[in-house]
Amino acid sequence: MESRQRKLIRSLRFKLCLVLACIGILYTGFSCYRAYHKTMESIGFYVDEELAQIASVVVNYDMILPKTWQAPSFKRRIFKAMNGHIMLSRGFENPFLPIPSLNDLFDKHQEIIIAPIYSQPGETFYFPSGIEDGLYSVLINDRRVRAYVATNRANVRFVVARPFELMEALVNQAMLNSFYEFALLVLLYIPCMILFVHVMFIPVKRLAKELDARKESDLTPVTANKLPSELDVFIDSINRLFLKTSGALANERRFIADAAHEMRTPLTAISLQAQSLKEELLPDEEADKVHQLKQAITRQRKLTNDLLAFARSQCGHELKLSTFYIKDLFVEVIDDLGSLADNKDIDLGLIGECTDTITTDRTTLKSIVSNLVSNALKYTQNEGQVDLTCYQEKEHLHIVVQDNGPGISEDDLKKVFNAFYRVGGDTAKIEGSGLGLSIVKSACDELDAKIELSNRKEGGLKALITLPKTNQKNAHA
Repeated sequence: MESRQRKLIRSLRFKLCLVLACIGILYTGFSCYRAYHKTMESIGFYVDEELAQIASVVVNYDMILPKTWQAPSFKRRIFKAMNGHIMLSRGFENPFLPIPSLNDLFDKHQEIIIAPIYSQPGETFYFPSGIEDGLYSVLINDRRVRAYVATNRANVRFVVARPFELMEALVNQAMLNSFYEFALLVLLYIPCMILFVHVMFIPVKRLAKELDARKESDLTPVTANKLPSELDVFIDSINRLFLKTSGALANERRFIADAAHEMRTPLTAISLQAQSLKEELLPDEEADKVHQLKQAITRQRKLTNDLLAFARSQCGHELKLSTFYIKDLFVEVIDDLGSLADNKDIDLGLIGECTDTITTDRTTLKSIVSNLVSNALKYTQNEGQVDLTCYQEKEHLHIVVQDNGPGISEDDLKKVFNAFYRVGGDTAKIEGSGLGLSIVKSACDELDAKIELSNRKEGGLKALITLPKTNQKNAHA
């Protein structure tokens, strides 16, 4: 038996889900990657634009901002130092305010700062002399800073700077958001994709169930109206196969029917001639030969009749429905086969009242019960017992034919409905054509009935037929 892993690998639905999932994940991942880098570019552009705008304000308004945004609560005097820089003073206690420095970004945790381009004594000079105005990235205390170098109208050079940490925080948040979006899309996309593929294959599963539910003799073409167009070639091939098989089966049934019919006429003539021979008037040796001849003719006529019945059962026919008491049918079968039971001293009878009625094809149902009872009588030992009974369960009627014979092995139970199969094969002691149960199975299919054979715990075989109380299939009242 094929392993589940091997079956999964061959599954078209699995391959389709896998391909769509990979495409969706790759596309979603690429989209999130693009969104992340676009966010980085946007934030970088925003920061650079912000620094340039601040520098432009400082230049256009001819001012330098202090290191904090809070206005002083005391009066200050503004004057120009010898080098032309603007300085602030308050009284004589602290003549000069501290000059802003790039180190204040980290020492005093400033988000943005405006400072002279030159450094104070003891500080690192971050910009070489003669550097052009514009945007630069520098390391201050091993931390990245984005800076804009500008020159005001008094030819005083300054820098507007902010740490990269804020930019990195925004970028990291953007990356985290992209990851959340990616995970959410994957979690939503994959189940939806699997569900979509499952829905796509529902018509195929429905067709498979319809084909499984068909009778063996039903070879009508498959309609592909509701199936994907990609399956049209496959459906056409199946229909062509059905057509070829139907033709082959029709030829086979015709041959069996014709052969059986051609055999019936000479067998009838031979049987009449053999019956005219009086065994009691012949010597013992000749009488024994005539008796064997009559038995062989009887067996041959039985085989011929079985072949004709099997051919008819395979061709199917229109049901003629009627309502009748099941007990009356049982009584007819017992009367027809009573002589066989008497020959082996078998107790053949009914169990229970069997007062239920049923609407179905009476002739077909009688054929089913007769074949089952005949088989039971054939395989049950002398002085055995064969019983018929029935019971109702909801909308179904159950017919039971059981005996106390040897039963059938579990392996044979699976094969006895095959045409020409006989328990024990050619070495079987009990003669038969191997067609009786095949005819029963075909007749049950015509009545939309189910048949099940099982061995009884107390010994013997039990045949259970389950059929609807009212049969409307292929009906002709």
